[in-house]
Amino acid sequence: MEILLTNDDSHRSPLFQFIIQHLDALGRLTIVVPKEEQSWTGKSITRFKHLYVDEITLFGRSAFCLDGTPADCINWGIYHLYEGRRPDLVVSGINIGLNTGIGFALSSGTIGACLEANIASVPGVALSQDFDESCFHGWLEQRAIPEAVLARLQEQTGTLLDGVFAALRKRADFLARPVTWNINLPFEARPDWRLVEAFLGHTWYASCFRRAGDRFCHDLEPPLEDGRRGSDGAVVRSGHVSVTEIDIRALGRQPEPG
Repeated sequence: MEILLTNDDSHRSPLFQFIIQHLDALGRLTIVVPKEEQSWTGKSITRFKHLYVDEITLFGRSAFCLDGTPADCINWGIYHLYEGRRPDLVVSGINIGLNTGIGFALSSGTIGACLEANIASVPGVALSQDFDESCFHGWLEQRAIPEAVLARLQEQTGTLLDGVFAALRKRADFLARPVTWNINLPFEARPDWRLVEAFLGHTWYASCFRRAGDRFCHDLEPPLEDGRRGSDGAVVRSGHVSVTEIDIRALGRQPEPG
């Protein structure tokens, strides 16, 4: 299986090594990752600047580093590395923080990379990791996650991803349909954790900015969470792994006659 991997947290993300190690056992892995963090870029494509690509060594292996968005990475990777063919699968993540609910799905660079793959008729898996408030703000403000937390998550993530990919690969249509499987991993999985099919919740955000003198900077207000049973956010907050199918082709289906 040919796998193209990216994320939206850049090659500096401490979670990127987790997924690289896991995917190495599943197929032939090609990495194209943003040079800088690209959170909240959605599926945007760079238009008004030139992009530069460097070949770097990442965790002892070769990778490509592109100074663009996650969607740029996937578009460039598919059309400039695979020489007239396609990867079998695009994987994006593991994102630092959840990507649950419609508002965040439309904003997420992690999911946006997979939607770009879907446009090219390639299926995608978007992976996001929940954090508690302390760890999440520690990453945002200091770019640091405690070593003990990372060690625990590395062990937990290996177990959860074994279950996720085993379940996806059992599906006869897994590599046949160009959809995105949006996967959210709990911060602390229950001992009896399950992979739960969930719907995109009606989780919305309000203001994304606060005034800083005569300017405004990104500072998200607490979102309005969808607590309905079966929503992706409710599932992952209960200690299970949520999996949500996002099918962009469903948006363009013709209505049935009559």
